[in-house]
Amino acid sequence: MTRKRLGVLSAIATAALVMTGLTVPSQASTKSVLIWTDQQRSTGVRDASAAWAKSTGITVTVVVKDFGKMRDDLITAGPKGLGPDIVVGPHDWVGQLAASGALQPITSAQINRAAFVEATIKAFQYKGTLYGVPYNVENVALFVNKKLSPTAPATFAELEATWAKLKAAGTANVGLEIPKGDPYHHTPVFTALGGYVFGQGPTGWRVNDIGLYSKEFAANASKLDGMFASGLLSKSSNYDFVQWFNGKAPFMVTGPWNLEKVQKSGIDYMIAPVPAYAGKTAQPWIGVNGFMLSKFAKNKLTAQKYLREVVSTSDFQVAMFKIGNRMPAFKSAQSDPAVVASKDFAAFGAYGASGIPMPNIPQMDKVWSDWGNAFTAVADGKATAAAAFKLASDNVKKAVG
Repeated sequence: MTRKRLGVLSAIATAALVMTGLTVPSQASTKSVLIWTDQQRSTGVRDASAAWAKSTGITVTVVVKDFGKMRDDLITAGPKGLGPDIVVGPHDWVGQLAASGALQPITSAQINRAAFVEATIKAFQYKGTLYGVPYNVENVALFVNKKLSPTAPATFAELEATWAKLKAAGTANVGLEIPKGDPYHHTPVFTALGGYVFGQGPTGWRVNDIGLYSKEFAANASKLDGMFASGLLSKSSNYDFVQWFNGKAPFMVTGPWNLEKVQKSGIDYMIAPVPAYAGKTAQPWIGVNGFMLSKFAKNKLTAQKYLREVVSTSDFQVAMFKIGNRMPAFKSAQSDPAVVASKDFAAFGAYGASGIPMPNIPQMDKVWSDWGNAFTAVADGKATAAAAFKLASDNVKKAVG
């Protein structure tokens, strides 16, 4: 989940439906399950649960919560008996929630892990324990304006050459449009230059191995300076992607949350991987959304039944795909005709296969600000990439101890 989108969803929920209950009625129900989710997912969860609620006589109550406050609310309300049975959210919440004792582990007896794409299960694991049932996957990719670039660049050198040609002709203002200072969207470029956030080991993330200024990135830091200086990377773009939508940028990096806007724009486009830089893969973050069981659930057995019989089914995940435009986490759902028919999602999925699940450990919260500030400083010309990312690395090392 992007930092920008988190803010937008928070604002919507706060202004409109911070605490609105949406209930699927059942006949003479003596059992119920209470689900917290944000405004964006609420209708989908409610509608996709309706048939099960009717057939089982179990009431499914969906309560809309402020996305930005949901984690903290679960941690404080759960122990008081005021929380939900299930909370819906991204996998990078797991570390904080599990470490605080707010989540109940999901056992192999409750779901068939083999039925899910392996990376989605790993995303919801914290210290080797599974804490969520995944239902969709998202990642950014390269959107290509085919009028400016008839083919997708196979290498970063090709991308740079296309930009240089368009710049010389005066037909483009930016080469690769990415929101200024947003490390999430810049991650493919960052990883292609040899950077990373935390190292990974057999048991998970190594918080003492911080790669914001790795040796490989340090050697390539001047390349990032050059990308901003030449105008290849945008210095002032925001989440509206004005240059790309106005036909003044051949490429932009964004995700499925912008797909509807792109489709309505009338621009002839394609979706492709952000190309490798000098052979180094441009890896995006992989975001996985799922259903997490509260340790303080009042209706734990019913909630487990819901996770097993509703969330862990192809029908539910395909229904959520149709509503939310995200690739299902369930293997059989990915083979559904509705999913297979979408060339755009095939492209997202193909690129996402090379991605890295966003770290779900609590220490990740300490990374975003300094990392984003480094990109901003370079874009503004206030620091070289070497200086900016070394400072970010030093700050994060101090913060995580």
